[in-house]
Amino acid sequence: MKNLINYYYGLIINKFRKIDDKYIFIINDHQYLFEPLNSNIEEILKIYYILKASNRYCHEIIMNNQNSVMTFYQNKAYILIKINYLSESKIDITDILYYDVQVYEKNIKLNWKNLWQDKIDYYEYQINQFGFKYKLLRDSFSYYLGLCETAISILNYVNESNIKFNICHRRINYNDTLNEFLNPLNIIIDNKSRDVGAYIKTNFINEKLCFDDATNIIDKANLNYDEALLFLSRLLYPSYYFDTYDDIVQEKISEDKILFYIKKNISYEIFLKKIYKYLKFKYNIIEIEWLEV
Repeated sequence: MKNLINYYYGLIINKFRKIDDKYIFIINDHQYLFEPLNSNIEEILKIYYILKASNRYCHEIIMNNQNSVMTFYQNKAYILIKINYLSESKIDITDILYYDVQVYEKNIKLNWKNLWQDKIDYYEYQINQFGFKYKLLRDSFSYYLGLCETAISILNYVNESNIKFNICHRRINYNDTLNEFLNPLNIIIDNKSRDVGAYIKTNFINEKLCFDDATNIIDKANLNYDEALLFLSRLLYPSYYFDTYDDIVQEKISEDKILFYIKKNISYEIFLKKIYKYLKFKYNIIEIEWLEV
């Protein structure tokens, strides 16, 4: 790997760290990430240049000596990222709202419904193949399937012509640092309710945020009616469960890790009902019977 970096980028590495498939090294006090490219490079570059034009910082993408952002290593496409601004500070809602760059582009579509439906169809098939290998997943799956189905049903009431699109993130976790937040590989185009919902969801589940904090964030986010529906849908969609599910099935973690979320079901459901009632008061959103109880 050292020889490859030297050949394609003219950089001399003394030592590096490997975390999963990522390689991390430091040269002249700058940290570099050499990591797999798992997304559409044209889309990444488009968003990257939008951020640059909007004076929003993100880590720098480095071209190789072939004038390409992609370098192949062990039959896999990689990208080199230079971190000019290194910070281990945890992100907060101010970072998210400040990063809220609107994207004025035709033909952008909200694809949550199809993605989520395809995902649960796949999980339902997979669960039926498990037998009793993953008992905790099998026993808990129907509850999270119900949350997901409610999230999808809400999307049927969204008028997409009222949806604005912004720079958002693929994933936001409660313990993310600015280093992760500013990685161009973590950036996508979506509605701002995606990031706001993810921030509230992960922070509440990990006991870093309360209901009053959440309502303050909702007020600051300045959502319209249809974005409020998207926001509620995002809170309902159990991404935390499915991410853990994937790690279990891929044998990255033990199955008992899912118990952390299962034990949060009651407190999170109470939180969801309170958020729903707040949104109903603030935006007069549609009635969802089981959240009324």
